[in-house]
Amino acid sequence: MTGRVRYAGMKSILEVPLLNEKYASKIPTTPSDAVMLDLEDSAPPDQKSAVRERVLQVLENRDLFGSRHVIVRVNNLATDWGRDDLEALAAYRGEIVVCYPKVETEGELNEVVGLSRANDASRGVYAMIETARAVIEMERIVRSDGLVGLHFGYVDFAADVGCQLFNAEGDDLHAGLGYARAKVAVAAAAYGLFSTGGSMVPEYKDLRKVETFVRSWADLGYTACIALSPSHLEIVNRVLQPSAAMIDRARLIRAAYEDATAKGESNAILDGKVITTPDYRNARLLLARAGQ
Repeated sequence: MTGRVRYAGMKSILEVPLLNEKYASKIPTTPSDAVMLDLEDSAPPDQKSAVRERVLQVLENRDLFGSRHVIVRVNNLATDWGRDDLEALAAYRGEIVVCYPKVETEGELNEVVGLSRANDASRGVYAMIETARAVIEMERIVRSDGLVGLHFGYVDFAADVGCQLFNAEGDDLHAGLGYARAKVAVAAAAYGLFSTGGSMVPEYKDLRKVETFVRSWADLGYTACIALSPSHLEIVNRVLQPSAAMIDRARLIRAAYEDATAKGESNAILDGKVITTPDYRNARLLLARAGQ
């Protein structure tokens, strides 16, 4: 099963920093499909080890997460903490996805997968594309066994390239990031990976701008978004949830295709149009995203 299918129902991810205990206590009631426990950006250098221990403690309480997917973002291997993060998580036997930031090469990602799967051969890795080199190397990066998802880290990418981040209205990325953003979406689709964007805009309390931005990810084929704030989750869940009309159409396509196949017919027809195998696959994936 590909990462895109396995995590088809995952639309929203909420990043949870654990330095402040109040955030962990809110996990059971957060309306997100997944939570990301963070060892990277939100953990200061002098507290990395303490945060790692706290993450391991929180992971032991699986009831805290309910049915949500659990993602843990580690530090990059080039740092003083990345290898320790990966080795500590490898010893944990529960189901998690390892999020690896600032990946740049296939060899690097293969090492991450190897460390992550030391005790669990099914554990998935979710890679963050955040540098110019990663975009250039992406066709090799996505071939890494164990990869289940890609994220386009637009803030770090813009800083690495030295380009403008947002458009003049502040509700979408600057056109200069279009190539990299689209390439991540295409690579993820081609290799059966889930793909994530984000909800962070300069005026993050302006929910109209947040919705415009989240919709732009959906329009490109991204399957989920990392929410900057719990206040963004309703928007992310609503925008990335297939509409009732889309669900109804997908049901009809699935039924017509499966009926034709069961009868041994060479073509499936719906409303006078041929239903192709890709049409059927897309319909099934959409229904999986809708929880059906």
